[in-house]
Amino acid sequence: MRSVLEACRPRPEILSGTLNLEIFTASLGPIIEFYRSGQTVAHLDRLYTDPHLFFREATYPTQGLRLTLGEVFGRLAGDTAVPAIHRLETAFGGGKTHTLIACAHIAFRGRELQGVVDGLLDPGLLPEPGSVAVAGIAGDEIPVHKPKGNALVPDNQKDNTPAQGDALDPAHNRARRQAGTSSRG
Repeated sequence: MRSVLEACRPRPEILSGTLNLEIFTASLGPIIEFYRSGQTVAHLDRLYTDPHLFFREATYPTQGLRLTLGEVFGRLAGDTAVPAIHRLETAFGGGKTHTLIACAHIAFRGRELQGVVDGLLDPGLLPEPGSVAVAGIAGDEIPVHKPKGNALVPDNQKDNTPAQGDALDPAHNRARRQAGTSSRG
């Protein structure tokens, strides 16, 4: 039997001390934006936008990931016996965002990924590229609201009137975060 040190080889960037920890800060929003616009977000590592790299180098086929992908794409293929809605519940770092990014790549690229997603999803469930309408909601970009009387208003508002370019616009939120300001007050 091989030892842990023989079986688990650290990535070259870890051994050389050049690992960029930003690659571990994945978010669904930039992936959806990448597929819609074709442009990569500056801070987003290619590991997340290139589905071949994502599945080959950054994805371990856990039972939960395989089950979720099988059910999601089984449902899209017409299997009404699997759930139509999924609630991903894991602790921080448990793979929720990773699972959503995997779903996005497969939904957008489908059969182009045959051979890449072996061990994750039955190839018969891969959709035709462009055949799935994808709606992605990045929860970290949804504005936080607070009650004001009987109404809910964004935290940065003094009244119930939405401001121009308000927090409902994800690009506006990202620009504020990058500039060091908050859409929450």
